Amino acid sequence: MPKKLTSKNLEVLSELMLLEELAYKKTSQCESQLKDQQLKDQCKTLAENHKNRYTALNDYLSSHN
Repeated sequence: MPKKLTSKNLEVLSELMLLEELAYKKTSQCESQLKDQQLKDQCKTLAENHKNRYTALNDYLSSHN
């Protein structure tokens, strides 16, 4: 059984999730506004990476509750 997270760890996880969500939203917005396809592709990749990290953090948090 996984160990319970401390309040400090929960605070850090919450902050990281918030930052990943914000980064995802910003890179997604950039992607939609760009005309250059290479830049759009790079922003899409960045957005997907931020979404994946958010999901990983959320999964980690869920496994410790």
